[in-house]
Amino acid sequence: MASVSIGDFAVMSYLSKKALRHYHDLGILEPAHIDAHTGYRFYDTSQVDHAQIIRRFRSLGMSIPDIKALLSTDDAAARTEIITSHLQQMERQLSQTKDTVAELRELLTPTKSHPRVEIRHEPAASAWAITAVVDGADIDRWFPATLRELGDALTLTGAEPEGPPGGVYDRELFADARGQATLFIPVAQVVPTPAAVRAVTIPQAELAVLIHAGSEQGIDRSYGALGSYVYEHLISHEGPIRERYLGAPASDPAAYSTTEICWPIFNTTPPPQ
Repeated sequence: MASVSIGDFAVMSYLSKKALRHYHDLGILEPAHIDAHTGYRFYDTSQVDHAQIIRRFRSLGMSIPDIKALLSTDDAAARTEIITSHLQQMERQLSQTKDTVAELRELLTPTKSHPRVEIRHEPAASAWAITAVVDGADIDRWFPATLRELGDALTLTGAEPEGPPGGVYDRELFADARGQATLFIPVAQVVPTPAAVRAVTIPQAELAVLIHAGSEQGIDRSYGALGSYVYEHLISHEGPIRERYLGAPASDPAAYSTTEICWPIFNTTPPPQ
């Protein structure tokens, strides 16, 4: 081993002096020696591999806490778990990137098509529901957790769902990135609900319904198509937007495969008797 100045260590490790100081402050790459009089940092040549591991994993987007955990353990299984978890995250991000690229290409070469919109009278329905005021940034966390909480409530009480789960969303949630959201599962049985769940009546409504295959990917395009159709061919009505979530197993209502987007309209056709 030999002692190396921070400048030369930067050359050897491909990490800037600023990065080396930062990693020192974080406690993941400390100098072998700091001169008490000048404050200069010195590194050992044995630390080059350590530094390059940090640089490589940072270039792959691994978080500082994960790198710190990786470098602080000699447990091969623990290291494998950290790396495998990060690889799975990268694969998810790659899939999302591919989907986004495909959507951008579609936007650059749009093909005008008429969406298949169904006009539906939705009768009032009894349901179990959870309602909250949600920030737009938190909806991706709140949504699956709340759907699963509703599913667990039915399992706990033995109540049977009368239809697929759904959501009712105030327009402020879209327009102001904060608003009231309600997730519900239709339940006709009169049994006591768990503390966090309310028995409610979802009111009747006249709706324009468009089916979106999947959950969230590309759902903005479906919302745009449905809203355009409503304003071009129908009469939009004030009120919350609804969604229905189809294709989920009873054991996991958040694992749905299709979303029905339901836009409230003013419909002059009388509902079926």
